[in-house]
Amino acid sequence: MKERACKNCHLITKNETVCPKCKTHTLSEDYTGEVVIINPKESKFAEYLKIHFPGKYALRVR
Repeated sequence: MKERACKNCHLITKNETVCPKCKTHTLSEDYTGEVVIINPKESKFAEYLKIHFPGKYALRVR
């Protein structure tokens, strides 16, 4: 199964049908750009993107 990004929070998951972060079913295989956030409390990217949960995120989800 391909990786999918949540249309709500942009978290990228693998082999999931429900987003583990926001519990929605709106996952899409159509996304562009990726960013990995390891420590959201100290990351300027996480602050700019308003990410508070570590993980791999899509920059744009369709």
